Amino acid sequence: MATEVKRALCFGCWLQGGVQATVQDGKVVKLKGEPGHPVNRGWICERSKAFIEHLYHEDRLNYPLKSVGERGGGKWERISWEQALDEVAKKFEQIKKEYGAEAVASTGGTGRGFSQIFKARFMNLFGSPNNANAGQWCSVVSRHIDAAIYGAGASRSVRPPCKCAVIWGGNPAESLACTYSKLLEAKDNGTRFIVIDPKYSETAADLADEWLQLRPGTDAALALGWLNVIIEEGLYDNDFVERWGYGFDDLKERVKQYPPERVAEITWIPEEKIVQSARLYATSKPASIIWGVKSDMQGINVTSITHAKCILRAITGNLDVIGGDMLSGPSEKANYGPVFEYMDMLPQQQRSKQLGADSHKLWCWPGYELIHKVAEPYWYGKGLSSGFVPGCHEPDVWTAILTGKPYQVKGLITGACNPLVAYPNSKRIYKALKNPDLEISVVAEQWMTPTAMLADYVFPITNWLEHPQMYTQTFQGHGNVVSLGERIVEPLYERRPDYYLYQGLGLRLGQGKYWHDTLDEEWDWCIEPLLGELKMHSAQEFAKKKRWWIPPTVEKRYETTDPKTGKPKGFATHTGKVELYSTILEKLGYNPLPFYEEPPETPLSDPKLSRRYPFILMTGSRFRPMHHSEHRQIRSLRQLYPYPTVEINPDTARKLGIGEGNWVVIETKRGKIKQKAKLTSKIHPRMIEVQHGWWFPEEIAEDPILYRVFESNANVLTPDDDRYCDPPTGAVNFVPLLCRVYPVKKYT
Repeated sequence: MATEVKRALCFGCWLQGGVQATVQDGKVVKLKGEPGHPVNRGWICERSKAFIEHLYHEDRLNYPLKSVGERGGGKWERISWEQALDEVAKKFEQIKKEYGAEAVASTGGTGRGFSQIFKARFMNLFGSPNNANAGQWCSVVSRHIDAAIYGAGASRSVRPPCKCAVIWGGNPAESLACTYSKLLEAKDNGTRFIVIDPKYSETAADLADEWLQLRPGTDAALALGWLNVIIEEGLYDNDFVERWGYGFDDLKERVKQYPPERVAEITWIPEEKIVQSARLYATSKPASIIWGVKSDMQGINVTSITHAKCILRAITGNLDVIGGDMLSGPSEKANYGPVFEYMDMLPQQQRSKQLGADSHKLWCWPGYELIHKVAEPYWYGKGLSSGFVPGCHEPDVWTAILTGKPYQVKGLITGACNPLVAYPNSKRIYKALKNPDLEISVVAEQWMTPTAMLADYVFPITNWLEHPQMYTQTFQGHGNVVSLGERIVEPLYERRPDYYLYQGLGLRLGQGKYWHDTLDEEWDWCIEPLLGELKMHSAQEFAKKKRWWIPPTVEKRYETTDPKTGKPKGFATHTGKVELYSTILEKLGYNPLPFYEEPPETPLSDPKLSRRYPFILMTGSRFRPMHHSEHRQIRSLRQLYPYPTVEINPDTARKLGIGEGNWVVIETKRGKIKQKAKLTSKIHPRMIEVQHGWWFPEEIAEDPILYRVFESNANVLTPDDDRYCDPPTGAVNFVPLLCRVYPVKKYT
């Protein structure tokens, strides 16, 4: 029996920890964490271990499929990759000729393969600016705002000698499981933790020295309240502010509007706790503010939340210092992001046609171009990360399909994503996907999903055990690191890496010189600068012999000397400083300083609505072993979490006649769903938390049932109209909303 152990990167979530895979006679029989890997240090979660089951599951998509008859009817014809690519390319070419390249749009998610970067390349070369993706409200949007304020992202980990860590809007015990042990170690070594979360989460229970239970959606007000305390009490780093802060006087005036007593009224946090926690953060050196996804999901205040956090890091002297928040620039040894996806090939005329470019300018091309203008010369002549940005405004894709405004979208590519479940306002998306004005819908997937059921063509793609993996931060430009994993087994059946969908279309549409023959060759080119330095011949050689490359940490990069000028490098911004007062936001027509605006659907902003819908609804929290809408087919994982659950305070449940495990209806003004009640005192009596991502792959596939996609799907409840969205970025509003809850009727 031939046995070998190979090393891979797990793509079960965005952390991408190291995995050792045991292969016997060509079959994967065991997965375990790779000892010493810098991300997960030998530990993997139950989701990662279940990828053997994922690989060999009987419901995996194995062959290209073409829909026969009405979308959603469930009648499919098995065809070859070559036929499918020929037909899709011919249709896209026809659409481009008749309506323009912008009439083909794309959607994407967290990246079960490499869809986002190669899809973006295809779209740029095709001539369409309309690349929508979930980065608009998850992770990428924060990095993009960071880039506007201080020219790079900020690190998202706690490392010695951190004295105080602020976990803001996240629950890493669930969402960052394979790095959570590092936080527990930091706690044991004396780091003090402030946890900001409406819910007393697992993380709060394990780590919090101070738990701030704020009202959902008021994070920007809290951050401004902290800034008020820190500035009024002189707790900021005056030397840094004098040398490296732009617009401090304007900031000082702005935060006077947010004294602790006012912020206490807004956030429901006692005034003394606001002051105490602000002092703890400001006087602990070094200190770190850890990113949390809920900061990106609050609609109209998203830019202000992240902008204020950037300012907090900077004026307290915690930016770009070890133990604080290091600047997270791209990899100096890679052909990443803008270069890798040929962003410069998208004509200026097409950029101006991007959906949302006139309303959400920071997320779209206008904002990206302002950032790139200074980032390109600063970061190795290549700029900052892309793949997800500049994206179009996701809701505008469905509007264009349904209304033809500002023009008709006729073709759609969905890469490893399930928008019917993952995107807001699910029923509107359903109408768009069924609309006959959408002439072609193409899905690249591992499973038949509700979204795939409504496609015209479905391409079967590999999981990470079937293709060579490259760390997302390397090829997208999110971090100065190179990491790769080996292909563990050859693709089964006719599955292919999603690369070959975009490459195949590109070759048929005149893009030949921009694509390599194989994915392996793409990775070779991506890390060509490093391979030459290491005297290696291929990315797979690096994956086998080296695995990862991380350069020595450089603190305070902004103070290092630029050899071209002989002066300090400063920051990759238009002023060369941290823009407390943002010149980019100002040029784009937005408020250059952070502020708080009451969200459109709260007890305060809409008291009439709150009488009918008295509870504050929260959605989008991460929970293991699921990852967004994935893994409901995996038996070992469904046994751990068989049903969707909604968390309700026991006192609230008692008043409503709801018991533990009862099916209940959760209703907003947009729709209603049902989930099973989980009673917990960890949640405020006036709040309800609904799980996201639920559908039931064991159920009937055909439309209108579509795996019961609307029965427990949180995004039946969420809006996507513009008054809920963040003006600069278009980030949508998953929290806060208003809802009511009541038991499902029983007749037996």
